[in-house]
Amino acid sequence: MNRYKSIDDGLAKVPLFADLTDKELESVRSLMTETAVPAGTTLAHQGQTGHEFFIIVSGTASVDSHGEHVADVGPGDFLGEMALLDGGPRNADVSATTAMTLMVVSQRDFTQLLDTVPMIARRMLPTLVKRLRAGAPGHHTH
Repeated sequence: MNRYKSIDDGLAKVPLFADLTDKELESVRSLMTETAVPAGTTLAHQGQTGHEFFIIVSGTASVDSHGEHVADVGPGDFLGEMALLDGGPRNADVSATTAMTLMVVSQRDFTQLLDTVPMIARRMLPTLVKRLRAGAPGHHTH
């Protein structure tokens, strides 16, 4: 039980998993690996094939696209879903700006995660659409 305490506490704080039943949380947890990374670790390289989906439990990361800083992400945020959904390359460089604790889901398990708890996919959609709009031609963020 103690082995999962930090994971339980972390997952409970992630909006993507809010209101899941204990059984759903257990299913989600079984598909994830908790990973700690030091500051400076590169999580994604723009243009490379993505193989993981990341959920940030603690720490922060910087997101850069085409050499420009586009966002800072932190606890509760997730990364890497676009490359796994369409099989395309990563659309940004992501680097840890602090030490981080991440929940990592492999490409193989990502689809199972969405199939196991469809609510997760519905909760991902607003963020996905925001990211697509931000990268769409003719769209400018201020």
